[in-house]
Amino acid sequence: MQIDISSAQGTQIFKMISQENEFEPETFEALFHFCDLHKSVCFFDIGSNIGIFPLALSQYREIYKNEALESSGNNTHPDFVIHAHEPLPMLKDISHRLMQDNNISYHLHTTAISDTKGTADFYVSAMSDSSNSLMEGFRPAKGTLKVNVETLDELYFHYLNKSAFDQVILKVDVETFEPQVLEGAKKILNEYRPVIICEILANRTERKLEPLFKGHEYNMYRYNGEFWVLEDTLFGDPNYQYRDWLFLPRELFSEEFLLCEPDYDTSMTFKFENPQNRKKFQVSKYLLRNSKRILQRIKNLRTLN
Repeated sequence: MQIDISSAQGTQIFKMISQENEFEPETFEALFHFCDLHKSVCFFDIGSNIGIFPLALSQYREIYKNEALESSGNNTHPDFVIHAHEPLPMLKDISHRLMQDNNISYHLHTTAISDTKGTADFYVSAMSDSSNSLMEGFRPAKGTLKVNVETLDELYFHYLNKSAFDQVILKVDVETFEPQVLEGAKKILNEYRPVIICEILANRTERKLEPLFKGHEYNMYRYNGEFWVLEDTLFGDPNYQYRDWLFLPRELFSEEFLLCEPDYDTSMTFKFENPQNRKKFQVSKYLLRNSKRILQRIKNLRTLN
């Protein structure tokens, strides 16, 4: 896959990709893994920023959909729908340009997601375009925007009922406002049991989120640099290196479901304006490399139902 991110120059995500030759590969891998090409999938990206995850998932589904159809013997393409929410106008404009540059389309909304409906102050970070938040005081702010806020339940509960997706995936990265987002999605968590990838920042949101996930009977997985580890306690990485955790409904978990090998190549090339300045990284290796170690670690930690 190749994604043109030239229009995102100057953003924090662009800088990370161009300087570090990667951007959250473990999160990309988890999303590709659960975005089953043979199923209809709805992906919610809350705090979408420049839309790097919707771009990659759209490319992945488009490239391999025909191969998936041939392997399944089905004649129809399973639905794949993305709803992304990004309140900052500058980032939303960049997302639209990236859609055009990559011939991709998804639903992009400026409504911010919370546990209430109405309006709220959105704090524009003075430090980075990736640390804007509805949480006052999270980072020094250079300004505020008045934004509309809604809950995921109000926006999408009935929509999901009518659409009948096979799989719902929810990614939440809203700079310490994650508890409010998930509080406003309790009906969806109870009824549609989404796979959840959520940012956990050290000493910020653990006390609020751990009882929420346990109360909704989700297993909690931390990426430790090599593989996903089943944990009984929620805690953030003090080095801020691995911030995303994976949360799976307990009834969804099976060894085969978590550890199956990827069917398709998920390597990506990011294209910049300078054709010689391309960055490529692999995001599909940890399941193949560490499946036995993951299985053994999970068995050691908990007896599976």
